[in-house]
Amino acid sequence: MNYKKINLEQWNRKEHFLHYRHNLQCGFSLTTKIDITALKVVLTKNNLKLYPAMIYLIAKMVNSYPESKMAIKNDELVIWDKINPAYTIFHPETETFSELWSEYCEDWCSFLQEYNQDHQKYKDDLSLSAKPNFPENHFCISMIPWVSFDGFNLNVANVRDYFPPIFTMGKYTQQNDKFLLPISIQVHHATCDGFHIARMINKFQELCNDFSG
Repeated sequence: MNYKKINLEQWNRKEHFLHYRHNLQCGFSLTTKIDITALKVVLTKNNLKLYPAMIYLIAKMVNSYPESKMAIKNDELVIWDKINPAYTIFHPETETFSELWSEYCEDWCSFLQEYNQDHQKYKDDLSLSAKPNFPENHFCISMIPWVSFDGFNLNVANVRDYFPPIFTMGKYTQQNDKFLLPISIQVHHATCDGFHIARMINKFQELCNDFSG
């Protein structure tokens, strides 16, 4: 895993970063709905599942922006070259979940192969962290496919140095001729403002619209 260090003295977010890391430690979340109508058509046509496609598209969006790939390493602020999705899978027999992770690949077919291999190998492992060697350069995705929602907030007790965005999806619903999927994004204010989270959401919608399978 490779990364580059940020020179705080030359960074235009120096004041904002230090303020929200030390003086007013806080994160914020935003919940919206993504139009997946076009995406569903492609998935149905190609006999593809929604969840791995969404993991891939979120990871592609996250890897598009530096503020999504920041971390503290050796007491320095860094930007990972890439960041890998860690995601939950549900075990109905125990009503618990496990967290897996897959190596991010920009190519969809390569990523799907990685995902399928990981899912097949660890889907019956009931431990919380089923796949070993959890990478430092990761971000988290989960889904609550049993219920739709208009708002969702993840209460993180200590947000000081956890900078990756956290994504939670819900059950999609049909409104007239559109299919809408709720998604909540939680970010750390030290590295992300409203502008950045809006940019991520707009990018995510574009990726869903343009997905070819």
